[in-house]
Amino acid sequence: MVINTYNESNLHLALKKLYALEFNGRMEVRLDDTDWICDIIDEDGNAIEIQTANLSALTEKVEYLLKTGRKVKIVHSILVEKYIELYDGQGKLVSRKKSPKKATIYDSLRGMTKICPLLTEENCTLEILFVKIAEMRRLTEEPVQLENKSRKHLKTWVPIGKRLEDIISKKRMNAEDFLELTCLDYSQNFRKCDVQKAIKNARNAKTARWAPILVWILLKMNLIQIVEEKGRSKIYSASSSFKASSRFAISSCAD
Repeated sequence: MVINTYNESNLHLALKKLYALEFNGRMEVRLDDTDWICDIIDEDGNAIEIQTANLSALTEKVEYLLKTGRKVKIVHSILVEKYIELYDGQGKLVSRKKSPKKATIYDSLRGMTKICPLLTEENCTLEILFVKIAEMRRLTEEPVQLENKSRKHLKTWVPIGKRLEDIISKKRMNAEDFLELTCLDYSQNFRKCDVQKAIKNARNAKTARWAPILVWILLKMNLIQIVEEKGRSKIYSASSSFKASSRFAISSCAD
């Protein structure tokens, strides 16, 4: 039996309404004569895009917005606290429990690989929301597969959406914030393995697995540069505008 995947738009819609209210914006606005629909156009004519999943899905739209002279704020939510709610077939809440999983900005890096060069543009802003949500699931009488056939093992529930419960904090990501994700002080040149080790020491081994993608993103953003190559090994340093800056004498990593 195959069940359609619920369109998880309620979290997206909740954030869109909040930002539209805060910035006196219009929602669901068609961009000029294109096929793109902008989440919010504020009172100054600038764009706000809410993205709860893969940030790179916005790349072409953001490129267009920037070329037309608009400022773009990209709002990306990260689930730092999640509760699982199970509902029966009649919509009655059966149970609610806290999930042990907690996401960080490192978990979003894979979704930035295409859009990352745009994130350093003067008129482009990335705002991270650390949120508390409830993930709602409907119980089924028998194990079922999802429409996208993503389940290796059938389960007796289907997703029915995510509900925003709280915005715990916000963080506007600038160049320094991206560089600080390596957990290095940039006083010396470094290799990928140094980034892995630094993140492992400051965070944990699970987070350190994102080090290669982080280094690749920083290169694409022109925040670091290759200064030497020894065989297959590359030596990096921060770009000249950031190198040896006391701003990076940090004791721990950003979330």
